[in-house]
Amino acid sequence: MAGSNLGAEERMRAHERVGPQRGRLRDATAGFRAAVEAPGVEGVEGDHDWCTAVAKSLAELQDAWQAHVRFTEDEDGLFAELVADNAEAAASEVDHLRRDHVVVASAMARAGELLGADGAGPGEAKLRDALAAVGKQVDAHRKRGAELLYNVYSVDPTGGG
Repeated sequence: MAGSNLGAEERMRAHERVGPQRGRLRDATAGFRAAVEAPGVEGVEGDHDWCTAVAKSLAELQDAWQAHVRFTEDEDGLFAELVADNAEAAASEVDHLRRDHVVVASAMARAGELLGADGAGPGEAKLRDALAAVGKQVDAHRKRGAELLYNVYSVDPTGGG
């Protein structure tokens, strides 16, 4: 069924199904950003504490990301549903989003490696760049996903309509 043919009740069900999963990823991303942006305390111990806090928030984001990937890519997941409901609108974008899943997971793994490296801390430019890239990539993916949901189901997963 094409998105434009969905009634209000079907659109509400689509939003209810996707909303909690998107919310978990949104919340984990916000927690990650807050940890990254928290001011570090000068010195080795301060660097260690900052890295520990960021690593914890990154692990939470990775957990949310893995749940998101399962939700979307499982055999009966959201991607299969989107393509079944409107292949013309969904197929190429679903392929792009699947590639994002791999790229973002790799970026998270790389950021985790840098966090665990000797001398890691809030002042290290390479680490900061890697952490910033993770946040930007997750945001871009979420935006692309929201646009796809809107195009297929005429549902704004952000709650706007």
